[in-house]
Amino acid sequence: MTNMIQFIAANQETALIITVLLFLALTIWSIYLTLNLRTLKQKNRSLFEGSKARDLEEIIYEQIKNTKETSKALKELEIKNRDTRNLSLSSIHKVGVVRFNPFSEVGGNQSFAIALLDDSGSGVTISSLFGREGTRIYAKAIKNKESEYKLSDEEKEAIEKAMSS
Repeated sequence: MTNMIQFIAANQETALIITVLLFLALTIWSIYLTLNLRTLKQKNRSLFEGSKARDLEEIIYEQIKNTKETSKALKELEIKNRDTRNLSLSSIHKVGVVRFNPFSEVGGNQSFAIALLDDSGSGVTISSLFGREGTRIYAKAIKNKESEYKLSDEEKEAIEKAMSS
């Protein structure tokens, strides 16, 4: 120990320079670590923001729980979407209208044929024939663009218009 004290006493200037350099290096290292720690704390704070979790394991558990709930809700939406799509395909959404004049003595195209069909071409045609003696209305069931009753040319045209709409 006395040898070391004698060595330091003999080389005081060198020992002081080494001590100052070591102090500066440790101070710079301390500042660097402090800045990194502050950055990590900010990231950690933003990670835990809005969460009751106290550690990363709890956050991962919450995310797994949320993912399962979201997956369940998505499956329910897929089922509702399929049901809605099937309902929309079976509802009337194709409409064709043809106006015509069936009798030469009555002026104007006051008669009409309307086809109200679903996606498969099933539904109904409604025809109205306007004449001097009165108006006659006919309805015919349609299945796959055909009817068990004879269709007029105007009703066929209304069906084609509806299917092309």
